[in-house]
Amino acid sequence: MKKFFMIFRVVLAVLLIIIGIIGLIIPVFPTVPFLVLAAVVLGKKPSEVIKFFNWVSKNVQLHLKRIIRRFRKKRLKNHD
Repeated sequence: MKKFFMIFRVVLAVLLIIIGIIGLIIPVFPTVPFLVLAAVVLGKKPSEVIKFFNWVSKNVQLHLKRIIRRFRKKRLKNHD
C-alpha cells in the first residue's frame, strides 16, 4: 500500500508540474499555485516544506523592501 501512495504522489506531482509549465506558456493560466502544490506533494514532511516557503517569503520580502528603499531614495534625489 505504501508503494501505491508513493507512486500516486509522484504521478500527481508530475501532473501538477506539467500544468504549472503550461501556465508559463499561457499568460492567463496560473503557474505558482500548481508548482507549490507539487512541492508540497513531493515534500517528505509538510513541516519542512512549510519552513522552506516561510524562509523564501521572508527573504523575498526583505529583498523587495531594499528595492523599494533604493527607488524612494533615487526618486527623492531626482525630485529635488
